[in-house]
Amino acid sequence: MEGGGSIDVDHQAPDFIARRHDRYGELRERCPVVFNQRYGGFWMVTDYESVAAVARDNETFAHKYEPDADDGISYHGICGIPRPPYVPRMGVSEIDGPEHADLRRLLNPYMTPRMVERQRPRMEAVSAWFLDQIVEAGVADLVLDYATPVPAVLTLELMGMESSNWKHYADFFHATSSYEPGDPRFRSAVARRDDMWAELAGFAAYRRDNPADDVTTALVSAVIDGRALSDDEITGIMWNLVAGGLDTTTSLVSWGLHHLGTNHDDRSRLIEDPGLIGAAVEEFLRFYSPSETLTRTATRDVELGGRQIRRGDVVFISWVAANHDPSVFDGAGEVRIDRAVNKHLAFGLGGHRCIGSSIARIESQLMLGDVLRCVGDYQIDLDTFTPYPGNLLMTGVVSMPVTFTPTARSGATDPFAR
Repeated sequence: MEGGGSIDVDHQAPDFIARRHDRYGELRERCPVVFNQRYGGFWMVTDYESVAAVARDNETFAHKYEPDADDGISYHGICGIPRPPYVPRMGVSEIDGPEHADLRRLLNPYMTPRMVERQRPRMEAVSAWFLDQIVEAGVADLVLDYATPVPAVLTLELMGMESSNWKHYADFFHATSSYEPGDPRFRSAVARRDDMWAELAGFAAYRRDNPADDVTTALVSAVIDGRALSDDEITGIMWNLVAGGLDTTTSLVSWGLHHLGTNHDDRSRLIEDPGLIGAAVEEFLRFYSPSETLTRTATRDVELGGRQIRRGDVVFISWVAANHDPSVFDGAGEVRIDRAVNKHLAFGLGGHRCIGSSIARIESQLMLGDVLRCVGDYQIDLDTFTPYPGNLLMTGVVSMPVTFTPTARSGATDPFAR
């Protein structure tokens, strides 16, 4: 430690990212709330108790992105340090106060466990069809051919959008998360950002004239904090929801499939006892924490973990570090698919807790169960397996080629047939 408990560490450097779990563990043990002098200075928070304290206190630790706020604070938002320049204001995630509360009340009815369960037959149909496209071949990419399209289709349908166009949206959001900034695929996706924004805005305009029972219609007709939402606000919320729905469930399912493909005893247990899949999903959430980190801005002076944080300071919290805290989780560094008590923070806490958590849980349980039932003997080509590189915000899988015993198709109905 330097400077009385501060550090000077480039957490965006490839070496830090490659070893981040060890580095977070070192910080959690030595100084779990520590000031990092890099990138203008910010606090890194890595222990469970302190991360949970920040997550619960939305008034002290703001989510909003408002660089030129009237109160003199430059609110950083949640999207990392430094904040990527291509990321728009994330509509649901980067607002606070009455506006955020009203928006949550508007969206919550579409995200409740009861409402999600009503969509289970559709989830089952979509999952069955995409698996049907691969079972005869005995070879597939479980990320690109299955774990990506299923959540993409279901997310677009929640929004009321044309789900047969899933690949157009999935390719964009997958590329911005899964490739290095210098990769041509990343640059190509970022170059399409304005076009993607315009497409979402265009669909919102269409829903004003052609309302239906979907999230987009609710947004364009909403009154939030006493006023209608602007076009940019609606588009930002749509962007937030589509991006979150497409990539987070995909990442969770992908890492779960990777674990089961490399830990055959656990896979056999779930095949023999599908009732354990729910607990396994919770453990995959804890261990992998697809949304790894976020940032907040302090609205007042406050003590955290014995350190004095000042008004306007930026605070970086690591969900995955908190979820690996050995003072809270026995055997924190290993996956236990039957972990009985699992108070992980993968979905956050408090008023900003992940609004789509019920969707992610139910979709993931269904998808893992379907894969184990249909292609349960899959073998991962570990030489070509590719996780996300260089991304502290999200952890996921770019590609996971597998082989398995071919079987006959089930005859699942085309989910896009009219």
